[in-house]
Amino acid sequence: MAGMRDVAKLAGVSLSTVSVVLNDTGKYVSEEQRKKVYAAAEALEYRLPPKKRFSHKTIAVILPVITSSFFSNLLNGIEETISPDKSLLLYYNSNYNFEKEKECLLILKKQSLAGIILNSICPSDAEKEYFAWLKEEFIEKGIPIVLLERKVVSEDFYCIYINNFESAYAATRHLIEAGHKKIGHISGNDKMLHTYERYEGYKKALADAGIPFDPELVQKGDFTPFSGYTAAKKLLDIRMDFTALFSANDQMAIGAMKAVKGFGKKIPEDIAVAGFDNLSVSSLVEPALTTINVPAFQMGRLSGKLVLNASDGEQCERMNLLETNLIVRRSSKASANNEWELTGW
Repeated sequence: MAGMRDVAKLAGVSLSTVSVVLNDTGKYVSEEQRKKVYAAAEALEYRLPPKKRFSHKTIAVILPVITSSFFSNLLNGIEETISPDKSLLLYYNSNYNFEKEKECLLILKKQSLAGIILNSICPSDAEKEYFAWLKEEFIEKGIPIVLLERKVVSEDFYCIYINNFESAYAATRHLIEAGHKKIGHISGNDKMLHTYERYEGYKKALADAGIPFDPELVQKGDFTPFSGYTAAKKLLDIRMDFTALFSANDQMAIGAMKAVKGFGKKIPEDIAVAGFDNLSVSSLVEPALTTINVPAFQMGRLSGKLVLNASDGEQCERMNLLETNLIVRRSSKASANNEWELTGW
């Protein structure tokens, strides 16, 4: 079955031009190009899906877990952009289950969609086949997809991401510069690409400082506070000689802090702790948590803007790298005085 990309190729115009012409968005396109698009569409027997004839857009959002603080903040950003457009948002929760994510997308194939915002948990070894399927089933039918927290080298997707490797490196490097040599790590859900990237950033910082990597100092979590608590408790049961802990997100770091205190250890005097995300609660715990500030709200707002503009056939930036920064608080430096740093709230 022919798609918009086939029409664009035959007409010798861009995909966005085809979208503007066939969706009749009102944007200027020369009469010559319009004729080429209509002729190519007719030759290929391409017809717009019925969904494109609705006046109000429907945007689908698929996230690993909608109820987490990070994704709630991200959703607020999406809604700020989408709501004024009077578009309808459909929320789907994959629960960190790749099969459920695919089931959500199969349901969406039957919906009248203008675009999709997707935070995928697709494993790296399935990425090529999976994204080819997404392209065929949605993008080539005129439904743009914005990927969150994932960089895909493709002209088909819009990507919004951060440099997880460098951010984790910076957090670990901060602990090293504070004098720590035995630094534990609590990794996240192993289905997520950024879990691996943060883990590799942690290891690289150790290597660059000449500190041998010790696998005994690494425990797996699943991004929840309880998993951080149990992971830190395991570390403390196995080893009592580590003096710092880097967690792949704030929720696990906060759970880890409870475990550390439960063992009678002081933070940061006995064990320094650093997290990742800069959730609002990271300023409220005692001591306030050192963390990597990830602009979740900005990520959501940008994804909403991209999906709306792309659905209108506008040219949009494909690769969108957002900056992060380290916020040092008293969980890693007793003299820090910025526990009420509210960046990202």
